[in-house]
Amino acid sequence: MKREGLWEKLRLLNPKNLQREVHVYGYRFSWRTHLMAVIAALVGIGGIGMVFQLKPLFLAGVLLTVLFVFPVLILDMYKKMYEQKRFGDACAYMEQLLYAFQKTGKIVSALKEVRGIFGEGQIRLCVEEAIAHMEYGHPVGEQGVLREGLQKIERYYACDKLATVHELLLNAEEYGGDVEASVTLVLEDIERFKKRGYQLQAEKRKSHTDNVISIVVAVLLCAAALYLLNEMQEMFTSEADVSVFTVPVIQISSMVFLLLLLAFYVKSVRSLTADWLEEKPLYDTAYIRHSYELVMGYEKKAQQYRRLIPAGIVTMTAFVFWTVGWRITGILLLVTGLLVAMQPRISYRIAERDVTAELYQALPRWLFEMVLLLQNNNVQMAITKSAQHAPAVLGSELAELCARMDERPDQLQTYTDFCKKFDLPEMLSCMKMLHAFSENGTGDIDVQMNHLIERVVLMQERADVLRSEERAFRMKLIFAYPVLAATGKLLADLTVGMALMMQVLGGMGGA
Repeated sequence: MKREGLWEKLRLLNPKNLQREVHVYGYRFSWRTHLMAVIAALVGIGGIGMVFQLKPLFLAGVLLTVLFVFPVLILDMYKKMYEQKRFGDACAYMEQLLYAFQKTGKIVSALKEVRGIFGEGQIRLCVEEAIAHMEYGHPVGEQGVLREGLQKIERYYACDKLATVHELLLNAEEYGGDVEASVTLVLEDIERFKKRGYQLQAEKRKSHTDNVISIVVAVLLCAAALYLLNEMQEMFTSEADVSVFTVPVIQISSMVFLLLLLAFYVKSVRSLTADWLEEKPLYDTAYIRHSYELVMGYEKKAQQYRRLIPAGIVTMTAFVFWTVGWRITGILLLVTGLLVAMQPRISYRIAERDVTAELYQALPRWLFEMVLLLQNNNVQMAITKSAQHAPAVLGSELAELCARMDERPDQLQTYTDFCKKFDLPEMLSCMKMLHAFSENGTGDIDVQMNHLIERVVLMQERADVLRSEERAFRMKLIFAYPVLAATGKLLADLTVGMALMMQVLGGMGGA
């Protein structure tokens, strides 16, 4: 579904290609609506260009850019509706599949019941394809037709929650047992997942509205400033043809300003089209891996000693410059020396903060899978199985945990050493509970499991807070873009306007 690159955007200039792409998302393309929207956009942008009194060449550049990006905006509008429907379908599918499995106890029967709930659409096609493979297909590999059939749905609705639901049902059908508690737990988790998804989109829509308001205010402010400068110049000259708007620098800055605002608007719109089902990590995987290795390999004294020599050289150089009278240079070098000395500690703190935030995102998912696996496995087996699908940031920690369990499975420290270099008090409580599971068996498993679930929910809430803070920061950046563009435009216009007035005043003085 994802279309990227300049060529793909250029293809959309052909209305037939745009119509095909809209059809891919499951919607009908209205030529009349499209034409009216294009005309409205051109009239609106053209009107703004006339307010800034752009010359035909510059105005044409802005209008051509609008024509280029407009098909992308149209397609993004349909993609936004498609992603919202896809999210709703996936959540409804997971809920109905769990309810149906509670009644039937069989995956195929549950899928048939779910198929009857959905009308014509992509989710029904996926379910029918999965049922057909389970009943009439042949296994492609060693996984069997049940797992392969469910993977057909997972490939279209790529979502960790959906894969967890399927894994739960596969284990239940393979090993049997009472899955009532697990199903209830998963249903509650899906409800929280839905709430997070709709809340995120509500925040994005509010951010988009704020961004549009910011763009409108920026346009009004810059236009008003130009007209004010023009009026001030006319106060000092009687020449009717002299205008600030005709200055080439003003014309170019106005065109660049409008193009920047258009780019910010496109960026804001595209933020609404992200995959609702994908819970993206806060940071890039390679960056987190590097940060994790930095934290684990950090030795405070060794790092400080290693930086003493270059920091000392810079500091002594600063002293020399201060002595000969170059005091500003000396101060700058002294600050540089301090930064060189502190750099390892600063890098360590940043890495520790970012890895901790990423762990708060990953640990609730891993612990939730552990809760499900503990229904039919002992602690050591559950941890071993969970490591196969765990988030990348937990890879090294889980490998070390498994190694410690092989060497000393009964010791509490085996569990409490998990992620010990990071400030995760909730995780420490969870690991103590897992040790208790391992030592005490399943005598009071319901009570212990409820306590573990409470800790998982607390960690999930903490992860949601961190994610919300990160989203809020990014949204504020988007809101600030038009303000920064307007600031640059105002500075350029005021500089040119003041230069023109100085020139006029100089001419009047000479006369």
